[in-house]
Amino acid sequence: MRLHRMVLQGTAAVLAGAVLAVSFCAPARAEDLLDKIRATKVLSIGTSNDAPLSYVSPGGNEALGALPDVLRAFLKREGIDARIDVTAMPFASLLPALQSGRIELMGDAMYIRPARAKIVDFTDVVFYNPESLDVPKGNKLHLHSLADLCGHTAGTYEGTTYVDLLKSASASCPAGKPISLQQYPTIQNVFADLNAGRLDAAVVDASLSAYAIKQNPSLGFELVADYKPESKTSSDCAFAIAKGNPQFLQAFNTTYAAMLKDGTAAKIFAKWGLEPTDFFLKP
Repeated sequence: MRLHRMVLQGTAAVLAGAVLAVSFCAPARAEDLLDKIRATKVLSIGTSNDAPLSYVSPGGNEALGALPDVLRAFLKREGIDARIDVTAMPFASLLPALQSGRIELMGDAMYIRPARAKIVDFTDVVFYNPESLDVPKGNKLHLHSLADLCGHTAGTYEGTTYVDLLKSASASCPAGKPISLQQYPTIQNVFADLNAGRLDAAVVDASLSAYAIKQNPSLGFELVADYKPESKTSSDCAFAIAKGNPQFLQAFNTTYAAMLKDGTAAKIFAKWGLEPTDFFLKP
């Protein structure tokens, strides 16, 4: 009887040790971004520094624009009192910065694309941002479509889908008349060369072009009024975060749907001159 008891006690000790070992060896569940923001009271975002969508305050480090304001409204509705830390960088650096952990959220205008969704998670659509065709004032070259760019010099900025759009258009050009594609680190570089006459045209975000001209009417370029974007529904933009943060995604998607329904999102976009708001918020 004593021997039996000793065997049972020994077995229990072994099992307890095994359970304890497993508990120590089991990987801890990664903290969801939503929990992390609640704990640290900070959300770090990256932007390519383009007003009025998402940019850094002149001479400061405050995140300004429609998209940071959307994030602030979301955090407020979640009952989270957190500040937004912002880092400006070239557009092509946003996803690498997110993957490396340098930032926690891609807080700029980025199209949802299958290749991108393989490496990051996107929220639901935040707004639509179709491309524009920008040309020197007067449009003396009569450029009204991508096909018209054959034999001409066109620019856009690195890391955007506009690069592929122009490459595809160039591939359809007659022999000997390709589009001379110029790529730049930022959209400001594109505007500078277009304004200086070093480009015949540019394909960039319609929202950013319209805002730049509204802020500075003396700029020497204009949007082609009759240009038809490739597809508005394919210009769906969203926030991106690292994979493995389901709570944040669910919370943001639910809250932003309510913001669209009650008019909060429209008020934010109108505040930043993105009107008519239905053009940007509805497919």
